[in-house]
Amino acid sequence: MCGITGVLNLNGGKPPDPARLIRANDALAHRGPDDSGAFTDGHAGLAMRRLSIIDVARGHQPLSNEDGGISIVFNGEIYNHLELRGELMGLGHRFKTRSDTETIIHAYEQWGMEGCLSRLRGMFAFAVWDSSERVLFLCRDRMGIKPLYYSEDGSRFYFSSEIRGILQQSGMPCRIDMAAVDVFLTVGFVPNPYTICEGISKLPPAHFLVVRNGTVRVRKYWELSYGEGNRSTIQELTEEFRDLLAESIRMHLMSEVPLGALLSGGIDSATIAAFAQGSLSMPLKTISISFDSSRLNEADAARETAGVLGTDHVPVSFGKDSMDDYPEALYYLEEPLAEPVFVTEYNMHRAVKQSGLKVVLTGEGSDELLAGYHWHRGEIWSRPLLGLPFFLRAVMAEGLLLRSRGAGAMGMYRVLREGRGDARDQYRAWLTIGDPKIRERLLSREVSQAAKDNGGSLLDSWKDHLSAVAGRPVHDQILWLQSRTRMVDDINHSLDRMSMAHSVEARVPFLDHRLWEFCAGVPFRLKIDGTYFNLVEKYLLRNAVKGIVPEGARLRRKKGLAAPYETWLAKDRLPEWAETALSEADIRKAGLFDAKEVERLRREHQAGLPDRATLLMGVLALQTWSHLFMG
Repeated sequence: MCGITGVLNLNGGKPPDPARLIRANDALAHRGPDDSGAFTDGHAGLAMRRLSIIDVARGHQPLSNEDGGISIVFNGEIYNHLELRGELMGLGHRFKTRSDTETIIHAYEQWGMEGCLSRLRGMFAFAVWDSSERVLFLCRDRMGIKPLYYSEDGSRFYFSSEIRGILQQSGMPCRIDMAAVDVFLTVGFVPNPYTICEGISKLPPAHFLVVRNGTVRVRKYWELSYGEGNRSTIQELTEEFRDLLAESIRMHLMSEVPLGALLSGGIDSATIAAFAQGSLSMPLKTISISFDSSRLNEADAARETAGVLGTDHVPVSFGKDSMDDYPEALYYLEEPLAEPVFVTEYNMHRAVKQSGLKVVLTGEGSDELLAGYHWHRGEIWSRPLLGLPFFLRAVMAEGLLLRSRGAGAMGMYRVLREGRGDARDQYRAWLTIGDPKIRERLLSREVSQAAKDNGGSLLDSWKDHLSAVAGRPVHDQILWLQSRTRMVDDINHSLDRMSMAHSVEARVPFLDHRLWEFCAGVPFRLKIDGTYFNLVEKYLLRNAVKGIVPEGARLRRKKGLAAPYETWLAKDRLPEWAETALSEADIRKAGLFDAKEVERLRREHQAGLPDRATLLMGVLALQTWSHLFMG
C-alpha cells in the first residue's frame, strides 16, 4: 500500500533533518504516488508515501492520536480493522478517519504493542512513535509479506520499507556484505535478518523492534505450532479449510479502488479467482501471462479457467526479449535473487497497472502452506533411500542425472549424495543453486575470506527456527523452515518489490495466519497423498474446491511461474548490459569473482553441462547489482 521511512536520535544529538527525511521519502515514490507526508518532533522523524486504497480521501499519514502523543506510519492492510474498530469504539475510543491505520493507534493505546499485534489480521509493516514514553516500535506481519529494514550508526537509528530510504537518510555508502555473497550463491537469496548491504538488517517476520533509551531490542510475537489436532474426519477438515480460505479471500477483497486477480493455469490462482468472483456482483478482472516456451506457457489453461468462471480476462505476452527489463527490475528489487522470475513478475504487474487495477490478488503461499513444491515430494521419495550405503546412493544419483537435469532432479541428486536426514541440511540441499565446488572456485579471495571470518555460513541461524518444531516429523520442520526463509526473502520479497515498482498492491489470501494455524494441525498425508510413485500435492485444497474450481485447473499439476533463462544464458552473445556485467573488467572492478572461472562457467553452460544455469544467473545478478548500486 505504501512506503515508510524514518529516523530516531539515540543519544540526544541534533534533531532529524527534515530535508533528508523528505529526500528518503521521495525515493519511495513508486510505492505511494498518491500522497506523501512527514513528521518530526525533535527526537524522531516519520515519513510515508501513500498508495490510497482505504479511506482514500482522509487516510493521510503520518497519523496521530487525539493529543498528538502517538504517531504512526503504516504500510499494508488490516483486513479485520472494521471489527477492531467496533470493539475499540465500544471501549470509548473516538475515530477521525475510516482508515485501518487509525485502528492500529487505538489498539496500541488500549492493549499495548503485543496485545495490538495479536489482534491484527493482515499484511503490515509499521512504525509507532510514542513521544510520551520516548519509545519507537517497528513491527512486521507474521508471514513477512511487507518489508522493513533498519540500521544504526551509533547516534541515529534509521528504518525504511526499502534499503534506498536508509541510504538516503544516513548518507552511508552502499557496501556489499561479502559473507552474504557466499550465502546468496548457495541458496539464491540473502536470508533475514541479513541483507546484501553491510550494516543494514531486515526485521524478521512475526517480530517487533523496540528502541528505548538508545537500546535496540528485537522480539518475536508469534510462532506457529505444528501438531495434529483432534479433528476426526477428512470431511470435517476439508469443510473447515474451505470456510477459512473463503473467508480469507473475501476479506482480501476490501478495497475502494479497482481490484483484480492474477490467473495462471493452476489450482492456486483459480481458487482465488473462483471464490472472489463468487463474492462480487460484476466480472472480476484477471490477468495471465504467456511465454514463447511451450514448457512454461499456461495462457491457454488460464483462458479456459477464466471462461468457465466468467472473469474479464486480459492475457499478456512475455516475449523473447523481455530479459531486456532485467536491470530495471533489479533496480526495484534492490536485493538480488538468483532466479530471474522477478522479471516475469515485473512485466506482469506492469500489465496489471496498464489494465487500470490498483490492487491484485495472487496465489503465493499455497505451496508453503500445503507442501506444493517438488522437494516435498522429493523428501518422500528420498527418505527410504537415505539409509542405504553411500556408494549405492551415489550410483542412483548419477543414474538420475542421466535421465533428467531439471531443478527437481538436481535437488534429488544432491540429497542422495549429501543427505543426512536432518531437516536443515535436507532443505539446504534442495535449495542449493549449483555445485558447491564450482561456487568455491568462482569466489574471489576477499569473499572467501569474509565467509570464513563469519564463523560459518549465515545459514547456521536457520537452526533457531527449528526449535519451534523440535520433535516434529522432518516434513513439518521443512514446511516451517521454508516459511521463515525462502518464502519471506525470495517469494514475498519479489512479489512486494515487483508490484510496488508499478504502484500496485499485491495481496496474498493464502498467507492469512489463521489459515496457517489451522493447516499446521492438519496431518501431512492431507497435504501430499497417494502412492509412492503417484503423489498428489496440495491434496486438501484439491478436495476443498471440488465443484468450485474448474476440473482442469483443480487437477492440473504445478508448473509454477518461471522465466526461460537457461536458454537465454546459453546464447553466444547476450544483450550489451549482460556482456558488460560479465566482462573481465567489470568482474575485477566488483571484486566478487574470479574472472577466468566465470568465463569457464559460462562456456560449460553453453556446452550443455548440468547444474550451471542458476549459478551463472546468480553471478550475473550480483555483477548487475554492483553496477546499479555501487557505481
